[in-house]
Amino acid sequence: MKKTLLIILALIGLTACTEKMRIEPQDGEQLVGVSASITDEYKKQEVILSRTETFYGGAPEMISNAIVYVVDNTDTIWYEETEDPGYYLSTNEFAGHIGHSYRLSIDFYDENGNHHYFAESTMNKNIECIDSIKVKPWVYNALEVKSYLGVYPYFQTTDDPKTYYMARIRINNELVGGDTLTKCELFETMGYAGIYYNGPLMVAIAGEMPIYGLNQKDSLEVVHHGDTVTLDIWSIPRDYAHYIYEIATSTGTNPMMGTPSNVRTNIYPQGEAVGCFHASSLRQCSVIY
Repeated sequence: MKKTLLIILALIGLTACTEKMRIEPQDGEQLVGVSASITDEYKKQEVILSRTETFYGGAPEMISNAIVYVVDNTDTIWYEETEDPGYYLSTNEFAGHIGHSYRLSIDFYDENGNHHYFAESTMNKNIECIDSIKVKPWVYNALEVKSYLGVYPYFQTTDDPKTYYMARIRINNELVGGDTLTKCELFETMGYAGIYYNGPLMVAIAGEMPIYGLNQKDSLEVVHHGDTVTLDIWSIPRDYAHYIYEIATSTGTNPMMGTPSNVRTNIYPQGEAVGCFHASSLRQCSVIY
């Protein structure tokens, strides 16, 4: 009887603890966020500067009045801020070149003094061109993947198995997923380097392979007859590929899930900034579905 009474009292004690606890997370120091690229497209190249958000989010604080420039060997390319705070464009249009290294420099002053950030990236070799693409049902191991259309490219691969590529899709010139990186596919040719992608040899070894899958149950990815589908293949630096991958595996709303570390960055000084600067080249091909 005494033992039973003790158990009842213990249960009452546990169920009585119903007072709500409020945890007040402490924000860490805000860092500088950098989103910058050099491409081989002839245009005004872009740099975006902001500060990281607080725990509760909200609109990012943009960084204005910075001195931004890129050095390409001996040439200096200057940037100027647009009407949108924190958005900087090169003063002249230009296209990056494969094999060239670019060094980004950012300087600005605030209530904490002078700040200097820098990063470097080299534009790697890309494929010469995408000869053609086909948009057709995605078949895997002789079975059709229902509700998905595969985008099958045909091109001569480079002989470098360590090259990283990023594939993105446009439907009627609208980028699937918008400007975010959530709808891109990363891939390497690895053992297929130097052979024709989806050519007879590759098909004999591994079968025909799509490079992107369009989910026909997703309204933003549905393709209708007459639509123009464009495949973008970017040759990207290894650190940018790792950056994209870590962003993809670190997102979510559950604070108990995801990668328990900061996404890596190539912005220096280390620990004072986040983001990435990359030099990347683009190849495109379109087809009417």
